[in-house]
This record gives sequence, structure tokens and C-alpha cells, in this order.
Amino acid sequence: MHLIKAQTSNLKGPGLGMILILFILLVITTTFIYSFAQEDSPPDDGLKTLELSRGFNIYNRTANFSLASTSLEGEFADQFPPAHVILPYQDFHFEVKAYYSSAYVTYNVVSGVTVVGNIRINMRTTSPAPVPAKTIIDFINGPIKYDNGGTYVNIRNA
Repeated sequence: MHLIKAQTSNLKGPGLGMILILFILLVITTTFIYSFAQEDSPPDDGLKTLELSRGFNIYNRTANFSLASTSLEGEFADQFPPAHVILPYQDFHFEVKAYYSSAYVTYNVVSGVTVVGNIRINMRTTSPAPVPAKTIIDFINGPIKYDNGGTYVNIRNA
């Protein structure tokens, strides 16, 4: 019988120790680079940076009518407002960019399920304070009237 002597090698490509060392170096390098990147960025204090804006409020002071928004246009600040319904004795707040901007909202005046009128409100800002912002009623029809307070509009029964 012939015995064949096989020689085995302990080297099977890169050793486990070498892979472990490379992995540790990768983690250290990544951590080092990440920490420098964090030093360059401003601290996160949980506050959101807001652009300059002026607030406007629409108050529904009617007894029986809901105001359903049908159109929202213009230069609203930060987030564009969602379509909404203002129920009796409720209100809705808008933010409009502060300098020389206009934003518009049109409401259907709704009684039950019937549209009985509409109103379009133009919210305008001009120059910085102390010049006041203003609201302009572009059109109104139906059984409602309004009081214009500059940065707010009260909608009432006619």
C-alpha cells in the first residue's frame, strides 16, 4: 500500500485576523469622518427655522353656514395650507410670506349640502412692519356679510 502524503497549508487566503483588523480600521475611520462632519453642521436644537411671515385668520361667525375652501392660491409661507372646512363659530389660520406677497382663498358658503354663496379673500403683505397687512374681499355673494380687520375677516349672517 502506498501512502500519499498531502501537505496542507495554514494559509487560506487572508486570515480571519487580517479581516478583523481591516473591519476595525474601517469603523474607526468612519466614526472619525462622521464626527468631523457633525462639527461643521449647526447644532440641532429641535427648532425649525421659519421664514418671515404674517398671520391671517378667517372667522366663521355664522350660525348655520359652513365655509368650504374651493381654491387656495398664492404665496403662503412654509407649508401650503390644506383644503378645509370652517364650521360655524370656528376659524382657520394662514401664514403668508411677509414681503410684498398675496395669497387667496375662495370659500363656498354651504347650508346642509347646498351651496348658497361664496367669498374670495385676498390676504396681502407689503413692506416690513409697521406697515400693516391687509385683506381685500375680491367678491362675495349669498346670505353673508363680513367685517374686515386687516389681518382677519369675520364672516357673519347677512
